[in-house]
Amino acid sequence: MFESIKQLWGARDAGTPPERVEPSGVPAVHNEQASTVVSSDSAGMAQLFNIEPTFAGTVVTPQSAMRVSAVYACVRLIAGAKASMPVQMFQKAEGANSRVDDHAYLSLLNDEPSPCCSAAVFWEYTEASRHLYGDGFAYISRNRNGVPQELIPLHPLRVQSEKQTNGRITYYVLFDDGTYRGVDQDDMLQFCNFGWDGLRSMSTIRWGARQSIGTSIAAENHAGKFFQNGVMPSVILEYAGKMDQTTVDQLRAEFELRYAGGPNVHKPMILTGGTKAQGLAMNAADAQLLETRNFQVIDIARAFGVPPFLIGESEKQSAWGSGMATMTQAFITFTMQPHLVRDEQELRRKLFRIGRYTVRFDRRAYLAADMEKLGAYYRQAIGGSQGPGWLSTDEIRGYENLGPKPGGDQLYSPTPLKGAPSETQSAA
Repeated sequence: MFESIKQLWGARDAGTPPERVEPSGVPAVHNEQASTVVSSDSAGMAQLFNIEPTFAGTVVTPQSAMRVSAVYACVRLIAGAKASMPVQMFQKAEGANSRVDDHAYLSLLNDEPSPCCSAAVFWEYTEASRHLYGDGFAYISRNRNGVPQELIPLHPLRVQSEKQTNGRITYYVLFDDGTYRGVDQDDMLQFCNFGWDGLRSMSTIRWGARQSIGTSIAAENHAGKFFQNGVMPSVILEYAGKMDQTTVDQLRAEFELRYAGGPNVHKPMILTGGTKAQGLAMNAADAQLLETRNFQVIDIARAFGVPPFLIGESEKQSAWGSGMATMTQAFITFTMQPHLVRDEQELRRKLFRIGRYTVRFDRRAYLAADMEKLGAYYRQAIGGSQGPGWLSTDEIRGYENLGPKPGGDQLYSPTPLKGAPSETQSAA
């Protein structure tokens, strides 16, 4: 494996395509580490495989990070939010874009990008890869005419990026069939995270929340050990007389056998010979264990850009507003919007070579969580409060999967107010 790593990174420095390697030999790291690493360099190997211990002494990897409930909740929330938004397609026209409902790409983006998964699973997988590894990847499989037929999601560890002398990027991919080949940038969707350096982006768990996740893992381990012995975290046995070492060891072993552990909780304690049991004053609250764990939840949510109350941290009052609609809109605006814009631009420039069409994730899907606000939006859209309408009744019915109605394709235009100057008077 070490020889494969040296071969891979040495090939990158030389500017030549690397030979095929096993998945374990294809690390996903930020470009600052793009240098040859030898197996004797323990610090370099730890950095290469992202197994550097944190200040808390724990190692943060995508697998260990997802075992932290706050990380799991943030990744699940963001990935699920994106998967819940339908992808719309529009045809560019002078003055305004017209919505397209019968294009073949809509099935790839909303139903089945690949036979291996549904569209919702595809978007969740690539979005989770973005936060855990820095980038989400999908290979565009085209027919002989260059028309995309499949969007195949790829594990980030199976993709290696290399910039050519002409400025274009070549991706070397280890496919499921065992082949290892180069892919031009036009045939690879790269859903970048913040901090793209020309080849790869920053992983949220590695750059934004690494120390917080490491501390959270350490706190979880400590809490588990803390309560392992049941209701008494620590007990002192006092004896007035003297005991030899054999008797001390036997008493300790007998006490642990009868009174320690979860199954022995609340069992009556019987001590003889003048022996007294006294619990230590230190507990979880004194050690500020609970406060530390609560703070790590907030710190991890900050790194992901997620309001803490959306992942269950409701101990402190939120400054984002109290209504569900307000919180949802804030989440879409400040958390999801940057990711959605990057992905829309990536889809447009890779799927539509002539620029005739454009795509957009429908943010209105999240308004459905508040029917009152959605109804108010629709009323304003068709010309409520005597204002000009920007949506027709049929367009709104289409959003609700309802059929058109006679005359429903007309936009509402209010009549001029009484006393207002006419067009002729205005022209004069």
